[in-house]
Amino acid sequence: MNQMLKAKSRIALGLVLAMTAAAPAYAMELNQSQWLTLMQQIRTDKADEGAPLWVSVRVINADVPGWALTFSQRAIPKIHMPAQTMTFPVTDATHLSMLRKGDPVEIEVAKNKGVVRIIDIHMRH
Repeated sequence: MNQMLKAKSRIALGLVLAMTAAAPAYAMELNQSQWLTLMQQIRTDKADEGAPLWVSVRVINADVPGWALTFSQRAIPKIHMPAQTMTFPVTDATHLSMLRKGDPVEIEVAKNKGVVRIIDIHMRH
C-alpha cells in the first residue's frame, strides 16, 4: 500500500513539474496540495513523506476571523516554482493577530484529512 502511495505521489509530482516547466504562468496557480508536494521534494531534514514541513515566508495578511494566513514566498528555481502568494488555513488563529504585513515568519505546514494547513508559526526577528 505504501509503495502504491509513493508511486502515485511521484506521478503527481511529475505532472506538476511538467506543467510548471511547460507553462510557467500555470505554476502560479498551484493548489495547496501541489505546493506542499513540491516543497517536500526540497526539504533538508529528510523526514518521512507527509511529515510537517517548515518554510520561510513573508506575511501578506493575517485573517483572524477567517483562520487563514496569506503569505508570499520567493521563487525556488530548483523546483521551477515562481515567487507567489498563497493563502492557507491555520489550525490555531491565536497568534495571527500579532502578525503584520511584511513580517518574516517560519510556518509549519502539514496535510491532515486531505487539507493542507499551517499548524505552527514562528516569528523571526
